[in-house]
Formats: sequence, structure tokens, C-alpha cells
Amino acid sequence: MLATQDDLHALSSSFSKLLKRGFGKGPETCYVVLKGNKLYVYLRSFMTPAEEVLYENHQNNLITEFRTSVIQSLSKELLQESSRLLGVQFESFYQDWNYDTNSGMLLLVSTNIKVDIKTEEMVSDGVYKVIRTVGARFHKLPVTLRTVPSPTNCYVVESKGILLPLEKLIYERGQTDLLLTQARNIKKGYWTHKSVFEEILNRSVEDIFMMWDYGENKHYLIIIFGRIN
Repeated sequence: MLATQDDLHALSSSFSKLLKRGFGKGPETCYVVLKGNKLYVYLRSFMTPAEEVLYENHQNNLITEFRTSVIQSLSKELLQESSRLLGVQFESFYQDWNYDTNSGMLLLVSTNIKVDIKTEEMVSDGVYKVIRTVGARFHKLPVTLRTVPSPTNCYVVESKGILLPLEKLIYERGQTDLLLTQARNIKKGYWTHKSVFEEILNRSVEDIFMMWDYGENKHYLIIIFGRIN
């Protein structure tokens, strides 16, 4: 089934309602785009008054733990609603939030959609070089890097084999607070080098998200140029 704009608008509305039910406040804007086997959900102005207070008091880990817990409780419904409206089975669910810009990203992945391998294997040596050089200051060098299909105003790279043995141990022991702090520092490190990405991609970078999958030892780096379309 090929998703239409009406399908995506309906899904955007459903997501906003589900998030409002979970948090007591929905996002002011919610853009939904299906590209390849991935569903990108870009959110703006999502923070609740309580989260704003925590943010002002530099309690970012508390915000993230709260928001992650609520989203995880909603993830089954979000996956089911996406599958119902688009006629595609989605299995994996990721999230990331930027409190400085009051923006967020949800990423749903399906294994049932055939993806154009040529599209997935588009090479950007410049971006990969940044990830290997800049990223090496903050995390283990990835074993593999791959550009994946993304909306026109995004650039997405999947990195695999990114965890150090200590990070694996921390994850296995459920010490999420340390992982949250590390993930935030890594993303901040990439953000401080956004001008390098802008030069390579010849686009102005508006936002950066990082979706971590500790169980699968991989993450997605999502560079946002502007409004997703």
C-alpha cells in the first residue's frame, strides 16, 4: 500500500491526540513522513509546564526519563495506529528530544517494506569522515556506516558497532542515567561541529537527533535542515 498525504495527515492527527492523552499536552506541530521503510515523526513545541520547570533547573535526565517512560507506554499504540492507517507493519520504535529547541523526533521502522538498495548505499564520504573524526572524540568508532532513505530536509546515517564494552555492561545492568548523560554529551559534541556538516552538505543545519539502540549496538544520526516535507 502506498501511503497518501491524507493517510499521513490522519496519522499526524492521531499521534498528536495520543501524545496529548499521555502528557496532558500535545505538540503544536507534528509532521509525518514515510521514506523507504522508515516513518519519521517530527514534533515541535511539545514540552509540558512541568518539563519546562525541570529544564530551567537543568534536570535534563529527569525530563528524559519521564518522557521516555511515557512514550514507551504509548509506543504499542503508536505502532499499531501507524500500521493500521498506512497498511504497513512497523516493528521498531525510537525517540529523541531536544529541549533547547523544544523539538522531538520519533522513528518507526518496518522490515516489511522493500527498500531500494541503491538509495540506502548512497555514499557521502564527507559526512562519514566527520562521524569518524569528530565522533571518535565522543564514542567508539562505528564498525559500519550507512546512509539511509530520509525526507528531503533530513540526512540520516546509521552507525553499527558503536558501544564500548563498558557501555554494554552499563546497559545490561540497567544504569540508564549514565547512558542518558553520555548520549546527551555525544549529541552536544556533534552539534558544536554543525558548521562542518553545513559545509559538507551545503545546507543550514537546524537540528540534530540521535536515536540509540543499545540492544542492537547501533544508532541513527538524523540531521535536520528545516521543516520536514
